[in-house]
Amino acid sequence: MNLITKFFWQKYLSRSWADRGVPIIEIDDVIALNFNSMFDRNYAFMGTDQLIYQVDKIGIGKRFLFVFEDGCNPILSGGIEIVKLIIKKYNLTPDTCLIFCRDDLDIPLATIIKHDSIQMWINVLYPTIKDITISTGRFTKKFAAWFHRGTFYRLQIARQLYTQYKEDSYISYQEYGMLIDLPFLKYFEDDRAWADANTPIIYDQLFPKRVYDHDMIVGAGRKPYHDYFMEIVVETDCVSNTWITEKAIKNLYIGRPFIMMSGAHSLTRLQQAGFKTFSPWFDESYDQIENNYQRFEAIKQEIDRIATFSLDELNSIFQEMLPTIEYNRHHYLKLVSSHNK
Repeated sequence: MNLITKFFWQKYLSRSWADRGVPIIEIDDVIALNFNSMFDRNYAFMGTDQLIYQVDKIGIGKRFLFVFEDGCNPILSGGIEIVKLIIKKYNLTPDTCLIFCRDDLDIPLATIIKHDSIQMWINVLYPTIKDITISTGRFTKKFAAWFHRGTFYRLQIARQLYTQYKEDSYISYQEYGMLIDLPFLKYFEDDRAWADANTPIIYDQLFPKRVYDHDMIVGAGRKPYHDYFMEIVVETDCVSNTWITEKAIKNLYIGRPFIMMSGAHSLTRLQQAGFKTFSPWFDESYDQIENNYQRFEAIKQEIDRIATFSLDELNSIFQEMLPTIEYNRHHYLKLVSSHNK
C-alpha cells in the first residue's frame, strides 16, 4: 500500500459525508476532487470550467485524489477526461494520484481503487434490514415499485402498474412529473403528460424536501415487505452494470424476488458475487439484451406475463423459490461476516 492509498483509507474516508460532499477538499498536501458533488445523475458534470480554474489556482506541488462516489460514472460523464488532463498538467504518478471509482480504468499514471458497489451496499444496509424476517407467503399484492427519483424508466413502470395492475400493486413514485432534459422533450411528450396528470403517486407519505435516510428507504416500518410477491427494481444506472444499489441488494436479504431494469448483465454480476436470481420462475433473458429499449420492453412483457398468475399461484411459486431465497440470505450474511473480520 503506497502512501496516497493509505492516506485515502485513513484520512479521506475518515471524514464525514457532509465534509466530503464538496467539489474540492484540501487535506494536508492533498487535493481531493469529489466528482459526485458536481454530478447531475444523468452522466454529466456541472461546473467543469470553475473546477479547472480552482485546481490550477491551488494545485501546484500537491497530490491528488479523484473520487467518484455514489454511482458517479467516470467514463460516460466525461469526468475521466478531466482526470487525465490534471494528471498530464501536474505530471502525477501512482504515488501522487489516486482514483476511487466503480470501473476498470487503464491509467498507468494513477493508483486505482475499484469500488465494489455490491459489497458496499451489503454492509451499509445490514444494520437497517437485519431484523426483517423472510415472508412465509400468503401475499395480497403481486407487485411493488418504490421510486424516489422520477426517471422515464421508473415513470413507465409506475404507469404500467398504475393503469393495468393498480389493485395488485404497491406503488410509490415520489416525483412531481417526470425528470426530462429539454432537448428530448418531444420524444417523451406522452409520458410527461401522463406524469403531470397523475404524479406523485403516494404510498404513505412524500419524503420531506426529498431528504431521506436508510430507514426511510428500506426500513421494516417503511414498506409492507411481507405483503407482496415481488418488486420491480429500476436502478439508478440503466446504462452500465457497475453501480447496483440498495434497490436490488436489500431484496437479497429480505427475501423478495425481483426483476431489475439496469445495465445489461446486471443479474450476471449478482450471480458472480455468489447470489442466485430467479430463473426459471422469471424469464431473465432480458438481462442479456444489450439494447436498452429492447431490454426494457422485455421487462415490461415479463411483468404482464407474471400478472396473469393468480395470487394463489404466486404464493405457490414463492414456496418453490424459498430455497433460493434462503440461500441468498445466508450468502448475504456470509459476505457481511467475511468483510468485517
